[in-house]
Amino acid sequence: MNVEYFQKQFGLLEESDGIDNNGNDSDDGSIKEITNGEHTLSPAATPPQAFLPCLSWGWALVSGGGNAVMPTLARAWGCSLQLLRANFPPNESGDDDESLLLPAFGVHDEFEAPAPVVALEWLGNRSLVYLTVTNEFTVIDTVMMTLLERLDFSCERLVYAEFSLSRSVATNILSRGCKDEEGDSKPLRKVPHVSTTFLNSIRTSDNRLLVLCQEELRSVSILGTRQRIRTLEEDGEWLEALALALDHYESTIKSLEDRKRDPDGRKKISNHPEFTSTSRLSDDEEWIADLLLRYLNLAVENAPEPSTEQPGTRSAVSRLSSTRIDLAQSHFQMLAGVCIEFCVVTRRLDLLFGPIFRRFQSVHYTNVFLDVLEPYVLNDKLHYIAPDAMAQFVEHCKASNDVATVERCLLHMDVTIMDFDSILSLLRKNDMYSALLHVFAHGLNDFITPLEILMEAIFDAADTFDLNTPRRLDGVHQNKFEQYGYKAILYLQHCFKGQTFPQGRDLKPEERVETLRPQILTFLQQEQYSPSISVTKSDVVMRKSHSTGLRACAYPYMHVLMLVDSKALLTTLTLALDAPGAKFVESESKAEPVAAWDVEVGDENGETVLQQMRRNGMSSNTPGEEEIDILCPDRQHLVNILSSVVYVFESEGANAKMGNALQSQVAKDAFLDFMAKYLLRGVVRAPKSLTLSIISRMSSRSISPKDCPARLFAQDEVIQLLKALPRDSYDRHEVLATVKQSRMLRAALLLHKEGVTVCLDGRENVCALSEHFVSAIDCYLVDEDLKFRKEVFDYAKKECVVASVATSMMCVGDNKEATNAHELLRKALHTKLSDLVSLDAVLTAQLVAEIFIDDLDEVMNSLKSVEGGEIQFKFLHSIISEDLSRADPVAGQVLNANLSIDHHQTYLSLMAQFHPDMVYQHLSTHDNYRTEECLKLCQEYEIADASAYLLERMGNISSALQLMLQTLEGRMMTLKRIIRGIGPSGYSFDRNALRRTGGLGRRKQDHNLAENEKKEKEIQSVKRILIVSLDLCERNSGPSSARTEHGSQLWFNVLDRLINAKGFLRLAKELPEHAAIMSAVLSELLQMTMQRMVSNIPLPDLVRKITTDHSGNRLGEFREMIMSMLKTYSCEVDVFTRAADVMHHDVRCMSLEKKRLKLRGSRVQSVSGVQLGKRVFPSKIKAIDDITSSIILAVDSEGDATTREDILDDVTRSDVKNKDIVAVALSKLRRKRERISGQKKHRVWGRAQTTVNMMTTSDVNFCKGKSSEAAFMGPRHIGALSGAEHYGRLG
Repeated sequence: MNVEYFQKQFGLLEESDGIDNNGNDSDDGSIKEITNGEHTLSPAATPPQAFLPCLSWGWALVSGGGNAVMPTLARAWGCSLQLLRANFPPNESGDDDESLLLPAFGVHDEFEAPAPVVALEWLGNRSLVYLTVTNEFTVIDTVMMTLLERLDFSCERLVYAEFSLSRSVATNILSRGCKDEEGDSKPLRKVPHVSTTFLNSIRTSDNRLLVLCQEELRSVSILGTRQRIRTLEEDGEWLEALALALDHYESTIKSLEDRKRDPDGRKKISNHPEFTSTSRLSDDEEWIADLLLRYLNLAVENAPEPSTEQPGTRSAVSRLSSTRIDLAQSHFQMLAGVCIEFCVVTRRLDLLFGPIFRRFQSVHYTNVFLDVLEPYVLNDKLHYIAPDAMAQFVEHCKASNDVATVERCLLHMDVTIMDFDSILSLLRKNDMYSALLHVFAHGLNDFITPLEILMEAIFDAADTFDLNTPRRLDGVHQNKFEQYGYKAILYLQHCFKGQTFPQGRDLKPEERVETLRPQILTFLQQEQYSPSISVTKSDVVMRKSHSTGLRACAYPYMHVLMLVDSKALLTTLTLALDAPGAKFVESESKAEPVAAWDVEVGDENGETVLQQMRRNGMSSNTPGEEEIDILCPDRQHLVNILSSVVYVFESEGANAKMGNALQSQVAKDAFLDFMAKYLLRGVVRAPKSLTLSIISRMSSRSISPKDCPARLFAQDEVIQLLKALPRDSYDRHEVLATVKQSRMLRAALLLHKEGVTVCLDGRENVCALSEHFVSAIDCYLVDEDLKFRKEVFDYAKKECVVASVATSMMCVGDNKEATNAHELLRKALHTKLSDLVSLDAVLTAQLVAEIFIDDLDEVMNSLKSVEGGEIQFKFLHSIISEDLSRADPVAGQVLNANLSIDHHQTYLSLMAQFHPDMVYQHLSTHDNYRTEECLKLCQEYEIADASAYLLERMGNISSALQLMLQTLEGRMMTLKRIIRGIGPSGYSFDRNALRRTGGLGRRKQDHNLAENEKKEKEIQSVKRILIVSLDLCERNSGPSSARTEHGSQLWFNVLDRLINAKGFLRLAKELPEHAAIMSAVLSELLQMTMQRMVSNIPLPDLVRKITTDHSGNRLGEFREMIMSMLKTYSCEVDVFTRAADVMHHDVRCMSLEKKRLKLRGSRVQSVSGVQLGKRVFPSKIKAIDDITSSIILAVDSEGDATTREDILDDVTRSDVKNKDIVAVALSKLRRKRERISGQKKHRVWGRAQTTVNMMTTSDVNFCKGKSSEAAFMGPRHIGALSGAEHYGRLG
């Protein structure tokens, strides 16, 4: 069988396209020749070499297959290798015949080789050997899928075989450097593919690899792990031997242990490191341990000589950082690292803390061992230290003044497998309370005992150190009292949060958190010092068990923690009280006010509610035992304890040290803030004195006016607290005085409202009703928010209306006079009307309309003297100006109806006094005033426009106009003086000049800006006077038929005064810039006058006036006036012209639209089958004549008109009287069509006798007086389109 046939049979060769098995184009590669076991490249460019696949059968162990060997096929092609497992399917047919069952192959694993594989062979049951083209043998462990060995055979000449592949895949090669005799290059030649194989050069036998070389047969044996390690040990390569032993442990022993591991993950006491025995170890583990011990003994015996100083001292340790290296110490550091790493990986802690630790002790390098051990613990590689080693480790850290390292290490260790008696005594002896808390919590699930032990240390520190030492601002602890106290508070915070201390991880299980919270709160609320048995074992505690110092105080644990940091403790307690899902015992007792803050808690025996429930048993309404375990103590009880602790010095006369600490304002404020939070929630109660202190504390935050948001927030808190508290839980008068002192006006408003309600209900003397009501209004009025201030009107209206509806007779004083609450409120409100008007006059008027409508004169009199009458003017203005009517039409109508002529006259007098510019507008729009009195008033206050208007009304038109013109001249003179005061910089802004002059120039610029504003204001005043004058002229200029002497002459008087203004203003003597401003103003005034005159004076009269009266003036003086006049006339003519054009265009469009709609007809060819234009039989004519006017003709697409009796024209049917009209019309229509078909056209001189026009035939006949019946077919509706008709010849 040739090679090409073999390749085709196994699908290893592509037949015709010259592409090798790797998918590479054969024209771009090169052929590698193997000569004497070496690879050389041919000098010419050669195609890529093809590699034959390699196969090898074997009974092997594979990963995940257990200890059973399975038939496995290893195959390789190129750089890819696969392991295929053979699986024999079951005989599902059930036949007993011995039929051959073919195995099924499945890929179990695959990987890539760094180079193409040319040979493959199994070596044992878990090793696979393959040879690559680089002459490297690689050994793979098929269980762990790791590289075991790689051997280089490039120096050995292996026997190989070459196969020439099919000619169809041969490649054309151009011979380089080869030329024929004529000097041309030789043509292309075909070079076949050559494949090299080493399949027959490698075989395995008895776990040996036989390699056939050209000169000899080589045998390669795979040594076992022990043999390899023993060889390395004999060669002195100890570290390599230990590394190989660790690899063997991880790949073999550890993997077997993982498979035997408890799937539930439960820890057994037999797995404790101290109970590891040789009976439970395998031979490999014992042998590996012996290897480590041999290395340890050899390394210790051959260690360098130590320095003169002893290795365990601090000086020896400090030499590690010196420039001189201690070889012995470095040697033992390396040795300790090797031993610890080896024991940690192999899990032989009994070996580490047994022979190895004792060996280091024997040579006095224990400290080096412990220093190297520390990083393994902190990195969570080592979770256990034997008690003896732990004791040595603690002593070593104490000698180095680094006891915190021990605590850090304990936090990373598994405390459940430690010796608690030894470790706890060690921790307590060395004051390592963080580790103590951790060990108790995680090892014994006990959270109370370590806290109690820590509290003992706090008590001892409190008796030793001065508690009055102020705290440092940076938070650094100054003594053990602060250090232990803050540690205890931090521990409480973690417990209440459900976290481990100090890691902060979630505490497991969650149910433990529910039971832990009540246990800690119960412990803190102990009234007397009574340590547990576990704490009293200490002799120190026994000596102090007679309760001295802080231990003798009531509630000593709460007391001492308040001394540490009251704010931090209360914040910690808040975590417990606010915990989601926390349940508390509900107390039915009420908090009574007790003098001197002596708050009694519990019963006579000092038992809390929860303790009484547990002692007396459960009633039918109480929770069960399981729920009792998760019930926290009563919150009211806790609050009472805190209050007694904070204020204990007032009732017990504590010593100076305790008093000074507890009297700190920080502690008291923290407690008051704590109480305010839970009073607001309604879960606790407090006596009135305590409530007053809480409100005083909350009110003190709003005293500073700088922080406005904080002040508003504090005020909102006080308001919420007052709303949440019962009315009998505080003294309203004391609280009111407190909030007023802090200027918390909204809180005071709430209390005053409550006072009004109490007085109306009869629970308080009615004398205070007016006081509370007026104070409530004052609180509204002085508020900073305008929207809130306006709410006073709704409040006043509500209280007065409620009082009027529910009027009750109350007793006042000893006389017990009957007093109406409504009248009291009305009188109180009457005194505040002036302030309400200042706030909003419209709303005040609306309030007066509802409450004081019968006392309007009294209201007016009360407002008369306030602020000189300006408040009264605002009130009347809101009514008369119809501002009230727009807001409330009913109230506006009522008040206007109640105003007399005297009220209007008073309003005018106040308006003339405060707002003279509004008088003219009011007089021109109202007539309810006395003319003569108003004229005197206006003349008194020199209100020209209003005086002129009144003169006009009295008939003195000339005097009125003369007054206005005089006022106009005076205003123009004033304007000229103002313009004179404007400096040059008032006309243009020069930044450079301003920069040069500095502050002086800036002040001058500000002065000029103010003058400019004054100028603009005066110009507007001049224009307003002119407009009033022109209005007067226009009102007295009637039509030409009724024109009087005042007609055109009034206009001409105004015109003359404006034309002569330049003369009396003497603009020629002014500065050019001043004269230019005045000229511009005069031009604008003249233009305004001409625009108004054009509509009232004929153009000829106006031109005649200018040319006659001012003939002596130059024409240039009237240029602007004439141009303005002509421009105005031109604009009016253009407007009229455009209006006429638009009208004509619209008429034309309407006519065309009407014609288009009337020409919209239908062509009729026949009527009910009778053809029009042809001779018709009499019978058909009779049928047509029978058609009545009530029948509608429907014309189809072919022009046939048929009758439709289902559609009736209501208008036509109701109005038609003669039934023969339709027949006559149809006859006429038929005759016309016959004339058209017969070409009977009558022409006169080549023109048609009848032309097309916009009139129908009926219209033409009607115009000629020839009426026909067809003209009266139906009514002619105006505004509605008629039916389609024919026009011209078609008609």
